[in-house]
Amino acid sequence: MTSWHDTNIRWFVLVLIGIYPLVVFLVGEFPALLGEQIKQHFQITQKEVNYLLSIRAFPNMIMSLIGGLIIDTFGVGRSYTLFGAVIIFGQCKNLYQRKVLCFISVISDNFAIMVVGRLVFGLFDDSGFVAESYYINKWFKGKENSLAFGIDTGLCRIGSITGAIIYPYIYMSQDSDLSKCLLMCLYISILSFVLIIILTRIDKCSDQRDKITDQKLESVDLRQIKNFSLEFYVALISCATTYSIFFIFGYNCVEMFKLLYKLDQSTANLLFSIPHYISAVLTVFVGHYVDRKGRNIEILLLGGFCQVLAAALFYLMPECDTYCVALPVIGSILIGIFFGTYYAVMWPYIPKIVPSNLVGTGFGLTYACINIEITIFSIIISHILEIENYENYAKMNTLLLFLSFVGFLPLLYLYKFHRTKYHQGNVTKGNEKESESQIELIDRTKSL
Repeated sequence: MTSWHDTNIRWFVLVLIGIYPLVVFLVGEFPALLGEQIKQHFQITQKEVNYLLSIRAFPNMIMSLIGGLIIDTFGVGRSYTLFGAVIIFGQCKNLYQRKVLCFISVISDNFAIMVVGRLVFGLFDDSGFVAESYYINKWFKGKENSLAFGIDTGLCRIGSITGAIIYPYIYMSQDSDLSKCLLMCLYISILSFVLIIILTRIDKCSDQRDKITDQKLESVDLRQIKNFSLEFYVALISCATTYSIFFIFGYNCVEMFKLLYKLDQSTANLLFSIPHYISAVLTVFVGHYVDRKGRNIEILLLGGFCQVLAAALFYLMPECDTYCVALPVIGSILIGIFFGTYYAVMWPYIPKIVPSNLVGTGFGLTYACINIEITIFSIIISHILEIENYENYAKMNTLLLFLSFVGFLPLLYLYKFHRTKYHQGNVTKGNEKESESQIELIDRTKSL
């Protein structure tokens, strides 16, 4: 009897898996796309808008790791359902509070409740990413794994692209009513939860049919992370740093494009979308190439180098007196190449360098470290951008350039580590062949 994991149904499962990150990016990125409208509505600055990013990432500094341990302990199906339910609760809370805010903000200009809503929304959203990464590794383990992660990334980027298109449209068509955007987010979140239920049922039926049980830990124990190798922690430093750069820059780039390069809202949103368009397509081809040819560390180096180039370009680019779009487009393309190559390689790489019974914990620790860096550096940048001008955005780009080097250097270590490991493997094989030849020669001599 053929396992469902070996049939075409796994591609349908992949689509169900990809709906969750699509929804989270669609629902979660509206402050980046409506930053100017939020600032005007509440009479705040870019500093407060950055708080919406940091406060969402804050609980995931711990909850992502705990979510991974929950998956390894109680199973991915029940855990994923729990995470999806919390997301809907957070979005409902967000919706209700923000409707109230839209009503009372005229007389009170109260921004704090929106921040609380983002905190609730962020409690388990990255734990859901841990679960979907676990599912991809389970259904595509050893079979087109990088391609599956690439397709999943493409669906994530579709969520960001869709948000860049529909949020400004809904906001303008509904008489500048933020609650209408959030009402749409609630409906989409409920649909996502229904699909999560379908996914977990299909996975459970598949396990029962094939008589498969997931490896589980006996209890939730943070001491399990001591079993991870140095290779994992080096990759973790690179992954957490490069991802925090990507999201922090994306959160501030629209306002930066408008202020420094004199672009209008639609053009700035289009530049915001370019990395997502590129990575949505590129990750699929990169994943397919890695599955067939390998060379994953070299591709990681290429992606990291593109991020360094993009950060250097925005650091060196002066303020424009008139409409200026050419260099921001080049920088956005480089960022798209970075994300399209890096994601398709790094996430399939993590299960290969952690113990098989700690895959969920490995993903959880990775997301936790990403959120730690996002929280810390977004708070720093929010203070830098309290006054929006060229000098302060230059300080932001200086920090991001420094962090891009921090994320790139561990990749050089991984490249050297794998080259040494490959060389040692060839030497070992050569010694084994030489030993076999000597044994054959001895046997022939004895027979003579």
